[in-house]
Amino acid sequence: MVTAPVLWNNDKAYLFDGGNYYRYDVTKDKVDPGYPMRIAGNWTGLFPSRVDAGIVWNNGKAYFFRGTEYVRFDMTADKVDEGYPKKIAAHWQGLFPDHIDAAVMWNNGKAYFFRGSEYVRYDLTADKVDEGYPRPIAGNWPGLWDSDLDGGVVWNNGKAYFFRGSEYVRYDMAADKVDEGYPKPIAGNWPGLP
Repeated sequence: MVTAPVLWNNDKAYLFDGGNYYRYDVTKDKVDPGYPMRIAGNWTGLFPSRVDAGIVWNNGKAYFFRGTEYVRFDMTADKVDEGYPKKIAAHWQGLFPDHIDAAVMWNNGKAYFFRGSEYVRYDLTADKVDEGYPRPIAGNWPGLWDSDLDGGVVWNNGKAYFFRGSEYVRYDMAADKVDEGYPKPIAGNWPGLP
């Protein structure tokens, strides 16, 4: 199961699966040789197993969530910042306080967080969830599953990819809907992922 996918600024995406992770080469469109690898020993300070969601902010930091906690990962230093993990509820105004299923950063200054059958829109500038959220996924994300996403990531091609179980969908950000022909199986379409 693919969880917490994040795209680094070096055209590498990292996708998590339990205590393992995969490094995906976006340019070559396949998992790099030698993967999966263990999180423990390779991601200093990150949860050693089960990462629920991940998102890269525009400040050189990635945020990873598990249960009621989150960590801030410094992409340059290649480690979790001092003082983490912290409680989601104490630091993310209006965000779900536990078990975030997926998170994606749009190019409009907003991040979207999903849990169960709901989502919230988080304003980066205001540093809080926008008014009127949470909202249901159904009816607001055309073609996306109505609940229980495993992960989401935005590529630099105007597309977001969402994962659930053994399938994925490609979401066109400009058209604001899932592309035709989805969902598709991960196996065979993401070389090197299970």
